[in-house]
Amino acid sequence: MESIVSDTTTLIILGKLDRYDLLENLFTKIYIPREVMLEVSKKSDGVYEKIVSHHLFERKQISNLVLFGLLDGILDAGESEAIVLADELNIILLIDEKKGRTVAKNMGLEIIGLLGILILNVKKKNISKDEAVVVLKEIQDLNFRVSKRLEDSFLAAIN
Repeated sequence: MESIVSDTTTLIILGKLDRYDLLENLFTKIYIPREVMLEVSKKSDGVYEKIVSHHLFERKQISNLVLFGLLDGILDAGESEAIVLADELNIILLIDEKKGRTVAKNMGLEIIGLLGILILNVKKKNISKDEAVVVLKEIQDLNFRVSKRLEDSFLAAIN
């Protein structure tokens, strides 16, 4: 088990579904940058309170303000801080937004997304394939966009 840095989307979706167990199955600590916490706190869905009270999550400040300044012109502040923090800590970044993923990959960061979390849980036998498909449907019901190609790749990966 290891630590990761998380951007906003997965935290909100899994919080709404009460499925932080999917992260807890795989990681010992999830670092959340200040800007990501601010983004989460602006929602009135109870997710912020869940994160603050959960032992898995730890707020962490970035130090490389120069890199943040460069990224903040391209991405939103939460994504920018998440990328900077993952770079500073040299750990995996949990991010789903396409533009942010591209920037992180171009910087040489290791990334994973929400569907990757589901795939790892199936591979480690934390959840069944059927449960993963149910969670995917619940995620899509929350307006998380999954292209047909990505959904097909996901289904192939869990089978």
